[in-house]
Amino acid sequence: MKNASLAALVCGALCASGAAFAQSSQVQGPVAGSSVTLFGVADAVVGYGSGSMATKTQLYSSGNSASRLGFRGIEDLGGGLGAGFWLESGISMDTGTGVAGNTNNQASGATTADAMTYNRRATVSLTDLWGEVRLGRDFTAHYRNRTDVDPFDNNGVGTIQPQAGSIAGPTSTRASNMVGYFLPPGLGGFFGEVQYFMGENLKDTPTSNDGTGFSGRVGWRSGPFGIAVATGRTDYQQTATNGDIRSTNVGATYDFQIVKVSAGYYRDKVESVQPVTATGYAVGVIVPVSFDQIKFAWSRYGTDALGDPAARKLSLGYVYSFSKRSVAYATYSHISNSGGSAVGLNGAITAPDRSSSGYDLGVRHSF
Repeated sequence: MKNASLAALVCGALCASGAAFAQSSQVQGPVAGSSVTLFGVADAVVGYGSGSMATKTQLYSSGNSASRLGFRGIEDLGGGLGAGFWLESGISMDTGTGVAGNTNNQASGATTADAMTYNRRATVSLTDLWGEVRLGRDFTAHYRNRTDVDPFDNNGVGTIQPQAGSIAGPTSTRASNMVGYFLPPGLGGFFGEVQYFMGENLKDTPTSNDGTGFSGRVGWRSGPFGIAVATGRTDYQQTATNGDIRSTNVGATYDFQIVKVSAGYYRDKVESVQPVTATGYAVGVIVPVSFDQIKFAWSRYGTDALGDPAARKLSLGYVYSFSKRSVAYATYSHISNSGGSAVGLNGAITAPDRSSSGYDLGVRHSF
């Protein structure tokens, strides 16, 4: 039991540091033993972007895996019951500053990017045979079907476009003030989670429900195959540019051993005065080469706004492993815009319907 508990903690760390195609939620099973762990990732990258109007070269953070510093722990309360915590802070390796977060799932709750905060995750939980109850700030369930099928783990210039261009608002990736429940492991491959989060506004006001919502995900994994479907909704006052946001997606993966493949479908809708719906697709491939990896992704994301603007993205990368904890990597991406879309890569500026290219060269060390 103790080994199983430690293995679950290690699995959680790997999932947090960029293990692609996980197709499972990070959940702690029955507890036997207590521990506290310091962990982190340091990832810095030189990025270049070219567009039809302006190019840019920069040193930035998290081209392969999100840079972070974290602390996690679990205490054995007896009989398989455990209490745990997880505190994880994002770091910008180019400046040494913290990464911005959000306190209330609304534009008004955006924090500055210069202070070290536990913006990535701050949770306390109880776990047992019945699963895990988790309180605090965490990934939303509908986010996981984007990171699980992205060979680039939603990091760097290679990030699939349904993540990079998402219109799903402040809760597209994480939510604060959350109460979540995770199914326990050992259910014949089935896994799932459900979450409720609050904007914590005053009642009986036009914005009383802003930032309040739910998210849920259910999936199945057996051997090399995994599939999951997720949905989420966050309430906002209706305006010309904002309104309730609904996200639904599905992701699937298959590991052929010589190659891992993935695919995802995404639909986001903003119920503004003139509603806007975005749809996206992604296909990913990882080819192991000894201890190294070749990565490929094709993705598309566009809306039904005037002109049907859309961006199509092709990404190719190579990860060279010095060891289990240290790697060097290179990524190339190219975007084709249509319908008035003007997406540029790595800070480049491109005119509507023109293309953009970007390159990453970086180093990542995990501890």
